[in-house]
Amino acid sequence: MTTEQPDWADTIHRLWASVSTITSREELSDLVLPPLLGMPGAVGAWGLRHTTGAAIDVYRWAGLPLAGAARSAALALAGGESKHDWLAEHGVRHVAVTRFDVGGDVGGTMMVLLDETGDPELAAVRLGQVADVTREAIRRLAAHRAEQAQQTRDALLAEASLQMDAVLDRAQTMRRVARMAVPAIAEGCLVYLCEDTGPELRSAVHIDMRRLNALLAGERIAARLQALARDAVGGRPGVRAVPGAGIVDVQVLRARGRTSGVLIFMFDRNRNDVPPARFLRDLAHRAALALDNGELYEQRRREVVAMQQHLLPRRLPSVDGLEFAASYTVGDRVMEVGGDFYDVVVRADGVVAALIGDVCGRGVDAAALTGMSRHTLGALLHEGLSPARALSRLNDSLRREGSWRFLTAGIGLFRPDGDGFTVQWMSCGHPAPLILRRGAPAEAGRGGGTPIGVIPRLRIGRSRIRLGAGDTLVMYTDGLTESRDAQGRMFEDEALPQALERLRDVPPETLVRELSAAAAGFGVSGADDIAVLAIGVAL
Repeated sequence: MTTEQPDWADTIHRLWASVSTITSREELSDLVLPPLLGMPGAVGAWGLRHTTGAAIDVYRWAGLPLAGAARSAALALAGGESKHDWLAEHGVRHVAVTRFDVGGDVGGTMMVLLDETGDPELAAVRLGQVADVTREAIRRLAAHRAEQAQQTRDALLAEASLQMDAVLDRAQTMRRVARMAVPAIAEGCLVYLCEDTGPELRSAVHIDMRRLNALLAGERIAARLQALARDAVGGRPGVRAVPGAGIVDVQVLRARGRTSGVLIFMFDRNRNDVPPARFLRDLAHRAALALDNGELYEQRRREVVAMQQHLLPRRLPSVDGLEFAASYTVGDRVMEVGGDFYDVVVRADGVVAALIGDVCGRGVDAAALTGMSRHTLGALLHEGLSPARALSRLNDSLRREGSWRFLTAGIGLFRPDGDGFTVQWMSCGHPAPLILRRGAPAEAGRGGGTPIGVIPRLRIGRSRIRLGAGDTLVMYTDGLTESRDAQGRMFEDEALPQALERLRDVPPETLVRELSAAAAGFGVSGADDIAVLAIGVAL
């Protein structure tokens, strides 16, 4: 029992109306082949998808199966032949064939197989109409895939920028660049940085690291890849086929007129499936910007550290019975000179004055006040003024100048006392010192007072501390205690007591180094500088 073929015009209208709903070529073949099989005398409708030239990679059919020897017949028909033994054996007397190509996608061949009752001319006309529908549907599919691919690439670029911009360390940036590329973009990625001797491999990632390590261990391939990097720096980037390494796309890392290196993307796929060169160039440019930002940051950081060192004493004095050690840690991501300072002054009568301070804010103005405060306090104390008078003099000076900046400061006056020292501690809003007694848990001293430069009559916190042999007094700025972790907990809450317990009875040099490192490692931002000055009584 057969069903009546619907009016062909309605069929074509239905096919065109369905074009916008097609989501795959498989779905398309199910749409367009059955109507062809419904024509009078049709015994088969075949669809072939080409790869390159006459090669076929997909076979679709309705009616006579397109399998086995039938594929040889289909290839012969697609190649221009009009007859084939298999066709005659299966009652095929006429064949209508049309080939179409689609910009941005592979083309195909469609054919209708007719028995002796079929009308070849009618079949050719209708096949052409169906081919027009097919061509438009494939064009839309290709456009949709291209749009999706572009959206994916845009998302990858945005994510890559976020990942790379999240760090300012060049080594971390290089690792992130390679990891972002694999496997989302390529099967492998090599990062070369320009050195005095030429591009040098600094980071390498592959979906099969054992294979990549084996490739790079081979002198021939390693030399070939390095030569490609060198050629790219010289102005010859591009896509190459490297035996053993597959297809490689070489992109220069250049930003702000500076060439920092080369990215080599490695692909184990058909050349047509390699991402567009423009996309890879864009990714390389963003990576170059991130690396250049890291270099500029490191350069600026070196300058800040150098400037900061000029605000600190070059060396601490040598005093019988006392051991001095100091540490200054610049905040991780800070690009301005901080206001922390410390110094140790020995008066003519042998009394030792240790001072520490913290100017609010950062930058040139804060640096100027930092230098002035350290030198003023140091000079006044060296001349024999009491800590209270020295601090008051500095307060009067800031008040006269009308500066809005203020600072906290603490001074410890060390006087010999038997087998130890008596410390007269005076504080102007500065954190209280830590007292580390030999063989005992750490104690907190007393602070108090008001910051310098805030009110006309300075209030000073005072206390007296007795240090015996092996005891240590630790003076510090609030960057130590207020360093915060990801949960918002401060270093002084639990981590500081634990660190002090771990560092009990260690030499002052070890104490300041390890304590500063512990605080810096604890914090997630490291935004504030950390100054630590330790004065130990020798055994």
